[in-house]
Amino acid sequence: MRCLCAFSLLLLASTTNANWVEDVVGHVGGMFHSYEEPPYSVDARHAGYEERTYPAKKWVCSKEESDDGTQIMEHLFWRLFRYIDGENVQVPVTTEFTALREMNSFKMCFFIPEKFQNNPPTPTNAKIAVTLRPEITVFTRTVGGYMTTASDWLSEAASLSELVEADGIKVSLVHMFWVGYDAPLKFWNRRNEVWFPKV
Repeated sequence: MRCLCAFSLLLLASTTNANWVEDVVGHVGGMFHSYEEPPYSVDARHAGYEERTYPAKKWVCSKEESDDGTQIMEHLFWRLFRYIDGENVQVPVTTEFTALREMNSFKMCFFIPEKFQNNPPTPTNAKIAVTLRPEITVFTRTVGGYMTTASDWLSEAASLSELVEADGIKVSLVHMFWVGYDAPLKFWNRRNEVWFPKV
């Protein structure tokens, strides 16, 4: 079926306006690859994880509180996607998770690529802000597959925290970052990370 759809798209493309075809191919192609990621240095490698430092950089962010992490992440993603889609920018996504007493706080951010760092487009949505994140050092590891729910991320956080704390390093399970690097239609060698800020 997928082959038939792809063939139909190519057949349709051969009979339509070239500009429209370029737009469709650009958007579809963007769903299959990875994006520009923020620069970092690896400060130390440990058994099963590493310590990294990310320099201060600009991100575009949106924040909400919710008791349903999966639903709010989707809502935040599409809000931010409308911002980057207007500028044709494709970027990795971080979600800053903070557990609160009654509701959890979710702050989703898209990295602003280097070519836009000095002058990022101004958001038109009042719930979106360009933010200069300060330098941060984190403990992390890369895992594959799809991380689609808050429970997926929290499960990985629990596994990573065991590794880090086995080395005598304390991490917080109430404040962390969930990072996805890949387009939705990249099926193999996917990259997901939980970041625990170094205290």
